[in-house]
Amino acid sequence: MRDFFSGLLRPRVEALGLEIGSANIKMVELSGTPPSLKALSIRPTPPGVMRDGSVAEPGALADTLKEMLAEMRTRKRYVVTAASNLAVITRTLQVPKMPPKQMEEAVRWEAERYIPFPIDEVVLDYAPLDPLENIPEGEQMDVVVGAARQETIASLVESLKAAGLEPLVIDVKPFAGLRTLEPRLRTPDREPITLFLEIGAESSALVLTRGERLLLNRIIQLSGKDFTAAIAKAFNLDVMAAEEAKKNYGLATIPTEDEDLLLDFDAERERFNPARMYDAIRPVLVEFTTELRRSLEFFRVQMGDLGVDQGFVAGGGSKLRSLVPLLADTLGIPLEMADPWQDIQIDKNRFDLEHLRSLSAEFAVPVGLALRGVNPLD
Repeated sequence: MRDFFSGLLRPRVEALGLEIGSANIKMVELSGTPPSLKALSIRPTPPGVMRDGSVAEPGALADTLKEMLAEMRTRKRYVVTAASNLAVITRTLQVPKMPPKQMEEAVRWEAERYIPFPIDEVVLDYAPLDPLENIPEGEQMDVVVGAARQETIASLVESLKAAGLEPLVIDVKPFAGLRTLEPRLRTPDREPITLFLEIGAESSALVLTRGERLLLNRIIQLSGKDFTAAIAKAFNLDVMAAEEAKKNYGLATIPTEDEDLLLDFDAERERFNPARMYDAIRPVLVEFTTELRRSLEFFRVQMGDLGVDQGFVAGGGSKLRSLVPLLADTLGIPLEMADPWQDIQIDKNRFDLEHLRSLSAEFAVPVGLALRGVNPLD
């Protein structure tokens, strides 16, 4: 799948993968073929840096990026990054097949009907969903379109350049996360229907593919922050304390007695007991699973009763204890945590494998961006 907003620069160089989230900033360096891990870094996003999916404080972000580059001891300065889910609009449109220049104009004209701000204020890119050689001239073809406001992209690029980085591609987050799953998107005899669910700090993304062909991409305005807010309200905590309580005691289901004994409760056990934590989180869980069901029902109406063959979950919000099994049972779909390191060469003498596994959920997107950084740019 072609990467969006990729017209900034197109040399064949290796680039870092960088995800700038509302909660954390993550950077990954890969190198070579097959790709091997060279360095990585994760840091909390400074307060006020991100606002509604856009960079509000470019200087503060640049300072953090400089610190991460120094920590990684990398000399690379080209970067592949992604715009926030909240900042990007994606749509699948139909246009006739025509020469590239005319098609670009046709896509822009058609996309104007679906973008809620003036078309001359956006950066827009598109990708055909089927090989062009298979489509006769003049026939209708499906293209996926990505658009973001120029000021959003400009503030992001300003931050990167202030940190001494050169952006090559600005991608779409869930599409980047899918790149870590590419070997599992096809089998020798079929193209399975795959669900990829990224539960971030500010939003969640649900993507469905058949093989490598995009079928559905939907942003859901529920995420890790909503679980945190529910805990903060129920226990009268500030956001930071609620986030910590969620990490240590949060549960998507009421544990059985045996599971309860396995949980590492300390002196706060009575305050954050499983029943109270579940009661606090349950309304958000119900709303979240309802939104997922609606998206899947929309897909079934559009595409017919196609079953989902496999599903993968990523994002920091997915680490809530018991959440993935709960979603699998509720949706009737086989789900597992995505493993972005599965096809990466890792030097066991340099990296703690257990530590990397503990970061799998958070690093699906930045590893996907870094994979793009070691592939030839189109």
